Amino acid sequence: MSATETALTTVRKLAEDVSAREGCYLYDLELVGLGNGRVLRVTIDKDGGVSVDDCTNVSRGMNDVLDVEDIVPGGQYSLEVSSPGLERVLKEPRHYERAIGKDISLKTFAPLLQFNEHVQELGKAKSFQGKLLAFDDKGLKVAFPVKASEGATPDENGGFYKEVFIPFETITKAHTVFVFEEKAKPGQKPQKKGHSKK
Repeated sequence: MSATETALTTVRKLAEDVSAREGCYLYDLELVGLGNGRVLRVTIDKDGGVSVDDCTNVSRGMNDVLDVEDIVPGGQYSLEVSSPGLERVLKEPRHYERAIGKDISLKTFAPLLQFNEHVQELGKAKSFQGKLLAFDDKGLKVAFPVKASEGATPDENGGFYKEVFIPFETITKAHTVFVFEEKAKPGQKPQKKGHSKK
């Protein structure tokens, strides 16, 4: 482990402690950028949602600790504390745990068909959007939307899907997808509109 990784492990522990003290929990932490443009991004969350005051209090607590400890290597950086937002980046098992049953968008470096020969509809796809069904220490099980066909399972919205397995080591990017539900008129089912960041 490099000196920077060791330092960030220490910073993560401090961020977890400060977040817990403010009634939140640490969702993610990363150091990005180069030179004087570096940013230490601390993402916090809590049941019921994160307020501006929560971010302010955690930021103040982090600054107090980091000013004393001086453990972030490489000189100048800015501290940024925020909530995960509507579309949450998925990196850790606990992130996926909270996303089960939700729509997610993911990208992989390898064609998904090579792990799912029973789902020929995948073609050469390396990315898609579908509902996260489950996960374990090897990867994700996600509902891949398909047309009605042999082996397809009906979903609650009148469509069909096939279960696809995605190994963790192939995932390059994953996040939840915010789905806006329009209010239904009398006698109509509510419509869902997915929105995904590129």
